[in-house]
Amino acid sequence: MPISRRQVLKQMLFVSAGSALIPSCLLLPQNKGLKLKHISVSADQEMIFAAFADTLIPKTDSAGALEVHADLFVWKMLDDCTPKEEQELFLKGLNTFSSAFQKQQKHFFNNAATSERVAFMEQLELNKDSQDPLVIFYTKAKQRLIQAFTGSEFFLTKVQVYEQIPSRFHGCVSVSNQPNKQA
Repeated sequence: MPISRRQVLKQMLFVSAGSALIPSCLLLPQNKGLKLKHISVSADQEMIFAAFADTLIPKTDSAGALEVHADLFVWKMLDDCTPKEEQELFLKGLNTFSSAFQKQQKHFFNNAATSERVAFMEQLELNKDSQDPLVIFYTKAKQRLIQAFTGSEFFLTKVQVYEQIPSRFHGCVSVSNQPNKQA
């Protein structure tokens, strides 16, 4: 049976369209990290840092670091506002942080109990003056997370109510008719 040119083109169109659509229909798990311009962050690094942020500023009766997306702010600031050397040092410190915790506790930081994470971070807090990449990472990450949390909309509207300029002036000295004392 001879095949016409029209049938060949039609079949090729169906095959090419099917091959283009099949990968999106398989729903394979995507293990990609954040998409940033200057650094590449794996999904594991993102989860470890999210656990770090949740340990440092946990959710209580008010929102924590993850609820205000402080961890994503830190990644964006790292990508946009820090030199390449600091970016590499931060990522190296994050990897060192993860491996040191895994070596000490025998499991991953993001899978650990909160008490284990807090105990490990308290050990790092005692060595704040060290030049170890692990300690440098800890201090920089803590600084940036606090900056992100205290600059968040939640914090500025619910915790510390932000007043726009010009705000009220509350003088602490009353003005009266007292004679000037000159020496």
